[in-house]
Amino acid sequence: MNVRVECESCRELVAASFAIQGGEVRATCPLCHHAMTALRAPRAHAPSLQMCPKCGAPRGAGDACAICGLATARMAAYKDAREAAVPEVVREAWQRANEAWDDPARHDELLRVVAANDSYAWAAGRYRTRKDDVSQRQLERLRRAAEATLLASASARPDASTQPYRATRGVLIILVVAVVIGLVYAMVIRTRGPASRDLAAPARPAGQVQPLVPGHPVSSSTIK
Repeated sequence: MNVRVECESCRELVAASFAIQGGEVRATCPLCHHAMTALRAPRAHAPSLQMCPKCGAPRGAGDACAICGLATARMAAYKDAREAAVPEVVREAWQRANEAWDDPARHDELLRVVAANDSYAWAAGRYRTRKDDVSQRQLERLRRAAEATLLASASARPDASTQPYRATRGVLIILVVAVVIGLVYAMVIRTRGPASRDLAAPARPAGQVQPLVPGHPVSSSTIK
């Protein structure tokens, strides 16, 4: 194939011959035999950095995300599991927000649905794919809403967790009180036992001698 080109060496307009060498189109000047690169084959672009499905940070070629540490080999499975766990109502709200991206009411509706279904991470990942002011504002709103939800759940958790221990303490207190009462009762009975027997015996008048009975070793029949 001959096409007239200007030679880079002799600056003459010549009908150069073309050939493909090493992925490039090379043109040779018939006058000075200078070889020129007429066209380079398009280079294969490196795949764009993907987003970590867990934290949304750009990831490189490492074995794990540099931010959250999610292993690269597990990212696909993590993404599939997270997608499967997202309720359909959240997906529909996101779709409506995309259809009217500049409508604040659509994003307000999406935020309410996301909060009701605890889908903050999923929605944040979707917003990070949109590089504009709307997505940045919504990401900030999602962050504040997620922090508020986390604080509310953290403040309510101690009451629920300590409830079983309260019941256990109540049972232990009842057992200790019962043991103490039993010990006190036993001590009272032991202390009052001899005294009660002494009180039951008839009191003898002072100076009275008990008469001897027949058959007694020291009776009158044995003295004779």
